[in-house]
Amino acid sequence: MLEPGRVLGRRYEIIEEIGSGGMAVVYKAKDYTLSRMVAIKVLKEELALDETILGKFKKEALAAGSLTHPNIVAVYDLGHEIGCDYIVMEYIDGITLKEYIKRRDVLSSEEILKISIKIAEALKVAHAGGIIHRDIKPGNIMVTPSGDVKVTDFGIAKAADSKTVTGTGETLGSVHYLSPEQARGYEVDVRSDLYSLGITMYEMATKELPFVADTPVAVALKQVHDPMPDPLEKAPQIWPGLRDIILKLTQKRPEFRYQSADELIRDLKHLYRSPNYRLRNDTIGVTNYGKTTTQIKLEEERERQRQVREREERMRKVKRKNRWVIILSILGVIALLTLLFLGLRLLQKTTNFLSDESSSEIVIQESSQAEESSAEESLETRYVPNVVGITYESAQTVLNQAGIYYKVESVFSDTEAGYVVEQSPEAETELNDDTTITLYVSKGPEQVYVKVPNLYGMTVEEAKKALESVGLMQGEITQDYGQLAEGLVMGQGTAYGLEVEESTSVDFTISLGPYENTGMTKSGTVTISQPFTKADESGKLVVIAYDSDGEVTKIYENKVSYSTFSSLDGEIKVNYPAGTIRVEASLDDTLILSQDINE
Repeated sequence: MLEPGRVLGRRYEIIEEIGSGGMAVVYKAKDYTLSRMVAIKVLKEELALDETILGKFKKEALAAGSLTHPNIVAVYDLGHEIGCDYIVMEYIDGITLKEYIKRRDVLSSEEILKISIKIAEALKVAHAGGIIHRDIKPGNIMVTPSGDVKVTDFGIAKAADSKTVTGTGETLGSVHYLSPEQARGYEVDVRSDLYSLGITMYEMATKELPFVADTPVAVALKQVHDPMPDPLEKAPQIWPGLRDIILKLTQKRPEFRYQSADELIRDLKHLYRSPNYRLRNDTIGVTNYGKTTTQIKLEEERERQRQVREREERMRKVKRKNRWVIILSILGVIALLTLLFLGLRLLQKTTNFLSDESSSEIVIQESSQAEESSAEESLETRYVPNVVGITYESAQTVLNQAGIYYKVESVFSDTEAGYVVEQSPEAETELNDDTTITLYVSKGPEQVYVKVPNLYGMTVEEAKKALESVGLMQGEITQDYGQLAEGLVMGQGTAYGLEVEESTSVDFTISLGPYENTGMTKSGTVTISQPFTKADESGKLVVIAYDSDGEVTKIYENKVSYSTFSSLDGEIKVNYPAGTIRVEASLDDTLILSQDINE
């Protein structure tokens, strides 16, 4: 343990211990060279003697040091002194997500999505850099008072292009968040990090862990074998779409999960903007061993078809056996008839009795029947059916009834979501027992997101052109008195810089110019300060004035956002008429200002 006041590398003064783990102790320190606070992770002295552990410790610095992103804790330096190996990192003045979850009574779906998007963005950058974190959990995620989220502790990270297999007798990562393949000691990839993020999201939603047992080994076995509990049963307040994403992330088999952080981010952002958004049911069915409902039905149907084929094959064998019996019997009859015919011919010659026409006719008839019977057996050729243009459910029915194996891939398409847009092999291709058809099912058109421009100070025509230039549309236009000249945009409903779906309508407010004083007494201006703390927040602002006669007048009503106030230097001034005795302002029906007007 390092004492406060010790200086490392002639520039980092230890201030206090702020954390401790299995491999290292973390200290808060002062960097005198750059005059900033830093965090220093010091490898425990007894572990520094182990070359393997020391190597992992240094790899952490190299892994995290190669990543630069607002949601990843930055690594500044790697140092060594006698008996002391350390990493210098960005100091985060905050708490872990684990502590954040404990302190909060309940996390809303919006908050869970905001935090999850930031974690996924960090993983996207790490995975693109060839790094798998391998220990994603709330304890390795920091949350600051301003809402920033930072992923830290790449202590067991490995390059994604190397063999990332857990060594014999060694379990890397925290067992409650391990993916099934990680718990088994199999090779892991980026989808293992996504599984751990799914468990973290489940904990944010329910404040519980999905798999709990008395020993780490028992927990690991549950991760591998037990079905994932439905988060809606523990947290009925969350959006169904959030439940869908969590279940898809935590499928037992990696191929059924999201295949990349980028794919996950698209769904998280889509759900954040559209709370009613749902995933396809067939991709998130909850069953034992991580199989989807469709997968189990398909396997059951394949087993049924196998049994049918075995039964048909047995019947064909019996028929073939019986057919040979019949053929041999016919041949015996023909041989007997031939002998009879020859005997009759011999008798005919000795008795001059002519009856050979009738006998020949019998032989010809019997021979013809035997030839038809021997050519009877032939196997019917089967062909791939055409399922393009019908719904995925209908295609399932067609293929299941035909006993044909198939797999599904989701693709973006102009065709309505849920319809088959392509199949491989094509229809009318000759079918055999090993044929597997790939169905390409439409996910609908790919959503394009664009950034909202800053409309402040523009004319209506300029604002319209600015929106159209990025694929957005002019929304509702309102007017109000303000500090800008008449006819200029003084506020917008959707904050500039936010990413929204293409063709989204953006509302804005046009200034009527400064409020004209009527000359009556007691007229004036009330100031409403910035009520928002985050750039993506907005709401409906209503300001009303009361006069001495009890009359209520609405003097302001408009949708405002963080950027609305920012564009007006952090405040909106609203003029009230003469005779006003009190002004009240509410944001989304919550009172934020009540001001009495003095004589």
